[in-house]
Amino acid sequence: MRPEIVQHQEESRAHCTSIRSHNRSEDLILVLNSTQTLSHASDGPANSGVPWRMPCELQCWAVSTGSTRGRCAILVELYYLCNLPQLSITLIAVLLCETHVLVAQRHTLRGAPPKCLTPWLDRDNPSGTGDWETLTDLRRENPGKICKNPLQIQVQTTSGASVASTGNVIAVSDTNTGFVCKNKDQTKGSCKDFRVRFLCPDTFCTVTPPKCWTPWLDRDNPSGTGDWETLTDLRRENPGKICKNPLQIQVQTTSGASVASTGNVIAVSDTNTGFVCKNKDQTKGSCKDFRVRFLCPDTFCTVTPPKCWTPWLDRDNPSGTGDWETLTDLRRENPGKICKNPLQIQVQTTSGASVASTGNVIAVSDTNTGFVCKNKDQTKGSCKDFRVRFLCPDTFCTVTPPKCWTPWLDRDNPSGTGDWETLTDLRRENPGKICKNPLQIQVQTTSGASVASTGNVIAVSDTNTGFVCKNKDQTKGSCKDFRVRFLCPDTFCTVTPPKCWTPWLDRDNPSGTGDWETLTDLRRENPGKICKNPLQIQVQTTSGASVASTGNVIAVSDTNTGFVCKNKDQTKGSCKDFRVRFLCPDTFCTVTPPKCWTPWLDRDNPSGTGDWETLTDLRRENPGKICKNPLQIQVQTTSGASVASTGNVIAVSDTNTGFVCKNKDQTKGSCKDFRVRFLCPDTFCTVTPPKCWTPWLDRDNPSGTGDWETLTDLRRENPGKICKNPLQIQVQTTSGASVASTGNVIAVSDTNTGFVCKNKDQTKGSCKDFRVRFLCPDTFCTVTPPKCWTPWLDRDNPSGTGDWETLTDLRRENPGKICKNPLQIQVQTTSGASVASTGNVIAVSDTNTGFVCKNKDQTKGSCKDFRVRFLCPDTFCTVTPPKCWTPWLDRDNPSGTGDWETLTDLRRENPGKICKNPLQIQVQTTSGASVASTGNVIAVSDTNTGFVCKNKDQTKGSCKDFRVRFLCPDTFCTVTPPKCWTPWLDRDNPSGTGDWETLTDLRRENPGKICKNPLQIQVQTTSGASVASTGNVIAVSDTNTGFICKNSDQAGGSCKDYRVRFQCPSDFCTQTVCWTKWYDRDNPCGTGDWEYLSDMRKQDPKGICDNPLYIDVVTTDTNTPFTSTGQTHYVYSPTQGFVCRNQDQAGYRCHDYKVRFGCPCNGFSP
Repeated sequence: MRPEIVQHQEESRAHCTSIRSHNRSEDLILVLNSTQTLSHASDGPANSGVPWRMPCELQCWAVSTGSTRGRCAILVELYYLCNLPQLSITLIAVLLCETHVLVAQRHTLRGAPPKCLTPWLDRDNPSGTGDWETLTDLRRENPGKICKNPLQIQVQTTSGASVASTGNVIAVSDTNTGFVCKNKDQTKGSCKDFRVRFLCPDTFCTVTPPKCWTPWLDRDNPSGTGDWETLTDLRRENPGKICKNPLQIQVQTTSGASVASTGNVIAVSDTNTGFVCKNKDQTKGSCKDFRVRFLCPDTFCTVTPPKCWTPWLDRDNPSGTGDWETLTDLRRENPGKICKNPLQIQVQTTSGASVASTGNVIAVSDTNTGFVCKNKDQTKGSCKDFRVRFLCPDTFCTVTPPKCWTPWLDRDNPSGTGDWETLTDLRRENPGKICKNPLQIQVQTTSGASVASTGNVIAVSDTNTGFVCKNKDQTKGSCKDFRVRFLCPDTFCTVTPPKCWTPWLDRDNPSGTGDWETLTDLRRENPGKICKNPLQIQVQTTSGASVASTGNVIAVSDTNTGFVCKNKDQTKGSCKDFRVRFLCPDTFCTVTPPKCWTPWLDRDNPSGTGDWETLTDLRRENPGKICKNPLQIQVQTTSGASVASTGNVIAVSDTNTGFVCKNKDQTKGSCKDFRVRFLCPDTFCTVTPPKCWTPWLDRDNPSGTGDWETLTDLRRENPGKICKNPLQIQVQTTSGASVASTGNVIAVSDTNTGFVCKNKDQTKGSCKDFRVRFLCPDTFCTVTPPKCWTPWLDRDNPSGTGDWETLTDLRRENPGKICKNPLQIQVQTTSGASVASTGNVIAVSDTNTGFVCKNKDQTKGSCKDFRVRFLCPDTFCTVTPPKCWTPWLDRDNPSGTGDWETLTDLRRENPGKICKNPLQIQVQTTSGASVASTGNVIAVSDTNTGFVCKNKDQTKGSCKDFRVRFLCPDTFCTVTPPKCWTPWLDRDNPSGTGDWETLTDLRRENPGKICKNPLQIQVQTTSGASVASTGNVIAVSDTNTGFICKNSDQAGGSCKDYRVRFQCPSDFCTQTVCWTKWYDRDNPCGTGDWEYLSDMRKQDPKGICDNPLYIDVVTTDTNTPFTSTGQTHYVYSPTQGFVCRNQDQAGYRCHDYKVRFGCPCNGFSP
C-alpha cells in the first residue's frame, strides 16, 4: 500500500471521531462500505478537493457547488480493488444539501460470479479471548470442505446479522487467515458469535473428492501421557493399511463424538505426523480416547497389494541381551529367502501374539534393519520370543532363483590360527570353479552340521571375502572344520569354460634367489605364446606335483605378475622348480597369429660401446621395412644362437625402443653381435607400399657451412613437387653412394626438416655433396595438380628499398584477381629468369605474405625487378565472380584534410545502397584514373573502413579527388528491399539548442508508428532538401538514437529544420493491432494518476495480452491525447503502463487519464 493511502486512512479516522462536535451540513459526506452500511465521516473543508481513499471499499471527493447558500455536492464511488472483477458492484451518487435531499443512481456491472460457497462454519464462540474462525482450525475440523485458495470470505453473526451492524472491531477477515475478533479490541462488551463461509472456484464444487478412507485406527489410549495416534506407530502396527501421502485426516472419539465437542486441546492433527493429544495440555482432566482415519487417493483402494510374504523366521531368543532378528543375520542364515528391498515387516511372538499385546518396548522394527527387542529396555522382565516375516514384490515369489552352486570347497582346517576359507585362496587353488561375483555363500562343517549348531563365533561370512573362523575368538576350544560353497548365476554352470591353455613354461630354476616365472620374462622369451590378458594361472613342479604338496611359501601367483617363489621365504630348504601355464580365451588358440616378419636386421656390432639395434636407427637406415607399431621383437646372434645362450645382460629388448646390449653391463667380455627382426600385422606384408617418389633434389653443396637440403628451401625452389606430409626420405651422394659409406656425421635426416650435414660436425674433411628424394602417397602422383594460376603481377620495382610484391598490396591494386588462400607462389624476374639465377637474398616468399626482396640484404648491388603469380584452386578459375557493384560514390573532395570516402559516411548519405559486408572495394579518381597512376599515398582502402587519402601524407601537393564502389553478393542486387517506410516525422525545430528528432521522443509522441528495430533512417529538411546540401554538421543520424543536429556544432548560424522517416520490415506495414478497452483505475487526487499495467492485470486478468506493443493515453473528460496536454509523465510504456505524478507538474496536478494497450491481433481477442 502506498504511504499516502495510509495517511488518508488515519486522517479519516480522526475526522470520524471529531464529527460529533460539528453540525455543519457542508462538512458531511456519505461513506458506503462493501457491506452497504451507511456511516458519517468528515473529509475536511468542503472546497479542499482532497480525496479520501479506503482500498477495497470506496473513494470519495468533496466538490463545491458554488452555491451562495453553501450547499455541497458529494460524489461517492465504490471501487473494488481486490481483484474481484466479476462481483456485482453498486455505484451510488449522493447529493446532500441543507434541505436533506438525497438522489441516488444504481448501476450494476455485468459478469457471472462464482457460485461455489462452502457451508456456514462456526467452530468457536467469544466466551474465551474472542471468536477465532481461522482457516487452519476450520480446515483441521472440516477436512475437505474448504478449497485451497478461497476467492472471498463472508462473515455474519450466527443469527445472520452483518458484521457492520455489530459495531465489533475486527482483527482479521481475509482469505489467507480467515476471521478473528478479539474481545480485548472491543470498546463495549465482547465480540459477537460469528460464522463464516468461503467462495471457491466452481470446479471445487463439481469435482468428485476421493472416497478411499482407511479403517478407523486406535492404537493408544490416554492412560499414559495422552493419546498418541502417530503415523509412524500406526504404520508399524498396521503395515500396508495407510497410503504414503494421505490427503486428509479425520479424528473422533472412539464413541464417535467430534473433537470439538470434547473441549480437548489438540497438540497435532495433520497428515504428516498424525494425531496427538497430551494430558498435560488439558485444563480439566485428561484427553479423551480418540480414533483416526486417513483419506487416500482412490487408486490406493483399487490396487491389489503384494502378497509375497517370506516364511516366518526366528533366529534368536531373548535368553541373551534380547531378541535380535536383524536382516543381516537372517540373510546370512537364510540365503535367498529374503528379497533385496522388503516392502513391509510383520512381527509376532512365536505363539502368534501381537507385539502390542506383549507390552514390550521395541528398539527397532523396520525394513532396513529388521527387528530388535533389548532386555535392558523392558520395565518388567525380558523380551518375548519373536518371529518376523517380510513382504516382498510379487515377482520375488514367481521368479525361479538360481540353482548354480559350486562344489563344496575345503582348503583349510583349524589346526593353525583358525579355518580360513577365503575367496582369494579358494580361487587360486580352484581356478575356474568360482564365478566372479557370487550371489550367496553357504557354510557347514565338513560333517554337514550348520554353523549355528557349532556355537562358533564367525569373523567373516560373505560373498566378498569368503569365510573366516578364528580360534582366538572362541570362548571354548577352537573352530570346527568348515566347508563352503557359492551360489552363482545359472549362466556360470551352462557356459562352457575356455580350454585354451598355453604350453607348460619353465624359464628359471631355484638355484639363485628362487624360481621367477614372471609374465614379463616369459613373454620376452616366448613371443606370441601368451595372450594379452590371461584368465587363470596354473602352477606345478616340473615333475607335476601340486604347489600345496611342496609346502613352499609362494610370494606371487596371479595373472598380472605370473609366479614367484623366493628361497628366503622358505622355512626349510629352498623353492622347488616350478612350471606354469595360462588359460586364455578360446579365440587365442583359434586365431592364426600374424606371420609377417621383417628381414633380419643388423646395423651395429659391439666393437664400440655395445650393440645398438634401435628402432630409430633401423628405420632411418631401412626406410619402409619396419611397420609403425611392431607386435613382437625377436633377437639372436648373427650366427643364429639365442640370447639366453650367450649369457649377456640385455639393457633393452622391446617393440618401443628395439634392442640394446651394453658392453659395460657384461661381467665377462663384451656383448655378442646380435641381429633383430620384428613381427608386423599381416596387412603390412600384403599391402603394396607407395611408389610415388619425388625426383632427386639437390639445392646445396658443402662449399659453405655444409649441405642443407631442407624441406623449406626445397619447397620454395621446387613448388608443387613435394607432397605436404612425406612418408619417407632417401639420401645418397650425388654420385649415388649411400650415406653410411661416406662416414659423414648427419645432423638431421627426416620427413619434418629434410636433410642437413654440417661441416663442423665432421672429424675428417667436410660433408659430401648429397641429394634427397621423398616418398609420397600414391595419390600425389596420380592426382592432377591445380592449373589455376593468376596472371603475372608486378606492382613494385627495386628503385626504393627493394621489390615489395606483398599480397596485401597486390590484392588492393588487383581486386578479385587473387584467391583467398593461394596454394603456391611462383617468382621470376620480369625478364623470366629464376630467383636462384639472380643470386639475390630473398626476405620473404610464401603464400601468406607474398614476396619481398630488400636492397639492404644484398651483398652486391640491389634486388632485381621481380614478378609473381599464385596457384589457386581450379574452382577459382571456373566460378563466376559476383557482378553486383554499387554505383560509383563520391561524397568528399580533398579541399579539406583529404578525401574521406568512409563506409560510415557513405552509408549514412546513401541508405540502402551498400550491402552489409562488401566483398571488394574499387577506387579511381573522379576522372577514371587508377590510384597507382596518381602517386598518392593511401591511408586506408578496404571493405571495413572504406577509402581515406590524407593530404598530410603526400610528398607533393594534395590528394586527388577519388570515387569508390563496392562489390556485393549477387543476391544484394536481386533481392527487393523492404518498402515499408514510416511517415515523415518532425517533432522539433532548431529554435532551441538544435533539432532533436530522437527515437525516444518520436516513439512517445507517435505511439505505434515506428517499428521496434528500424532498418534505415532517412533525413531531409522540411522543404525536402538533402542533409549534405545544408552543410550542417550532424551529431547523430542512425537507427539506434535517431537524428540530432546541435546549433553549437555549426560554424555559422544554426541547424536547419529537419524531418526523418524510418524503414521497417515489410510485415510492420501489414500487421494489424487490436486495442484493449480503456482502463481508468486511479485519479490524480493523491500523489497523481497511477495506471500501472500490473494493477490493471489484477483488475482484468484476461483483458490485456502478455506483451503489449503500444500504449494510448488520453484524458477521461475530453479524450485529449497525453502528448497534447503539456504535462510531464513519470512512466509511459506499453510494458509498464502510465504514471503521471503531481509533483512533476509545474503548479498543477495531473489530469485524470485513461489508458489502453495495443496488442498483436494474432491470438488475442480484446
